[in-house]
Amino acid sequence: QHFVMVHPNTSGRVKKILPAGKYVIETNVIEIEEGGKVTGVQLFQRWPVREARPVVEKLQGCTALLTCERVIDALFPVTQGGTAAVPGAFGCGK
Repeated sequence: QHFVMVHPNTSGRVKKILPAGKYVIETNVIEIEEGGKVTGVQLFQRWPVREARPVVEKLQGCTALLTCERVIDALFPVTQGGTAAVPGAFGCGK
């Protein structure tokens, strides 16, 4: 038994499904029709590892996040509302 995943941005009506058998990974095993356009779904797909969240506009940071620890503020500056990775071992009270 083999499950075929469809990309999340794909929608429409399933037009054709191939019966069980031996196929190479480039074979279109499913055809999806949306608005007159037919999209094939293969056994193997390449999906992006990371996609940015859809936003209208990305705002620039205007103020710094101050922790009142001089070493942290000097070595790892972060803007308020920004994303940061804090280095250190597990369980050390970061």
